[in-house]
Amino acid sequence: MTTLGISRTPSRERTRDADPALTQATDLASLFAALHAATKAALDAESMFLGLYNEASHTIDVVRQGEFGTEFSGGTFPLGDGVTSEVIRTGQSRLIRHWSEEGPPVHLQFLTTTPGLPESAITVPLLYGDRVLGVLAAHKYEPDAFDQADLQVLEAIAAQTSVALVGIRESELRSARLHERVSQLESVLGSMADAVLLLDAEGSLVSLNRAARELLCGDNSSIVLGQPLEQQVWGLWPLGTRELTEALRPLLTTVQQGETPPEAEMQLEQHGRRRFLSFNATPLFDVTGHVIGSVLVVRDVTARRQMDELKDEMLSVASHDLKTPVTVIRSDAQLMRREIARKTTSLEEVDDGLRTIVRQTDRLSKLLSLLLDVSRIDAGRFEIAPSQVDLGRLASTTLAEVQATTDEHLLELHVSGQPTGYWDERRLQQVLLNLLTNAIKYSPKNTPIAVDIRAERKSVTVSVIDRGIGLAPDESVHVFERFFRARSTRRLEGSGLGLYICQSIVAAHGGRIWVESAGSGKGSVFRFTLPRSNTHHRATANPREYSPVAPTLTAR
Repeated sequence: MTTLGISRTPSRERTRDADPALTQATDLASLFAALHAATKAALDAESMFLGLYNEASHTIDVVRQGEFGTEFSGGTFPLGDGVTSEVIRTGQSRLIRHWSEEGPPVHLQFLTTTPGLPESAITVPLLYGDRVLGVLAAHKYEPDAFDQADLQVLEAIAAQTSVALVGIRESELRSARLHERVSQLESVLGSMADAVLLLDAEGSLVSLNRAARELLCGDNSSIVLGQPLEQQVWGLWPLGTRELTEALRPLLTTVQQGETPPEAEMQLEQHGRRRFLSFNATPLFDVTGHVIGSVLVVRDVTARRQMDELKDEMLSVASHDLKTPVTVIRSDAQLMRREIARKTTSLEEVDDGLRTIVRQTDRLSKLLSLLLDVSRIDAGRFEIAPSQVDLGRLASTTLAEVQATTDEHLLELHVSGQPTGYWDERRLQQVLLNLLTNAIKYSPKNTPIAVDIRAERKSVTVSVIDRGIGLAPDESVHVFERFFRARSTRRLEGSGLGLYICQSIVAAHGGRIWVESAGSGKGSVFRFTLPRSNTHHRATANPREYSPVAPTLTAR
């Protein structure tokens, strides 16, 4: 075997003799000490670290790190998109001469005594056959400090390190059973949807799972392994706020005392989006009962809170909108009873009162159906029942029904091609009825309303065109949100749920719906497109996963 000897002279003279300290290491501690000295002598490295890769859990365990001759503890983190993860995935070395100009964003840092990040870096894989055992990295703070020759030197050191790692007794790394159990545990943690962070007895971050990395390492922000968790939140995390710090401080103080604190929940603003996070902490004890660390679980409960708010909104809408028809029904019924008892009414007057009750009952039934559909959508239980449908014939029947209810608008239908497909006929009629009644409600008298259906090979597009009040650009992007009412329509009756449900119905078919408007007073075109597939789609609690709203605004 060809080996590399490492000269400990300032000239960094290369020889081909094996470094005894590397080849004779019998445990990780002595191996790291030898590596720390070797990288300092051969490359004049100012910092370095040794990381081992766990194939089962796809995590990287930084054994230790060194800086200017001082050793620091490492930590564990999941495979990500950084340089270390790239080298492990590809098995190829990476030389970065000027990190601030050519390096990727840093999402994960290590605790050091030097401010700023190194500008020069070499990261090489620890290869043993076809396996990547881990990585060896060396850094300097000034740019252009390493060249290709330095890369080859570190690769040679890595080759010796790989041989030493394989030769170290398994009991020093982990017993086979312990290794299996730890790998299983790390696999479970890695697959958890909740963010899990492991802290030591001082409250410093030593490990995190993939969900925690995704939650805490967004944008160009980074976190620091080995730093007390409480210090992280002073602006270093993307979620960092003073309120979050105040919430974590008593939580961490309690677990360091060996007690389990109650759950803490915080509302945070991130990129204009409101989020709710809950924090649960549990102390960890050794066999003697002393606190050796803690586990912090961070759960995004935004969806749950939004569901609670939706329930409140629905109750508010129900209590307000249901009150009107119920009041009318009750008052008309009471009035008819009094007049019948006094014999002061006629059959025509009774008939008028009964027609009013029937209209209000229909209105009440429609509103209850809307609220039921919304609850199904947001609970992820909204389904469709597809069958073969002729959309042209369905639209013709629907237009005839709507036309019979108004003499103030002329409804027109244009069909191109054969608009047949595998859809839920009742639900599509619900969409057409909603779009047509909206067009009538928001259009001036004696203006036409057109429905245009165009069939293509793989899809069918339906357009409902009016010359009504139109929408402002800032309203068009929100018109399909639940309870949204455009400014010009708020004086008119409506629940603000119809278009939200239409969006969900179209999304359940695998289609999309959008609106085009040139602005207020210039009319609107509501379009939706449906695939002609017989695939059975299912709507979810978040229909926007199907991207049903197109942001494009065009003039007619």
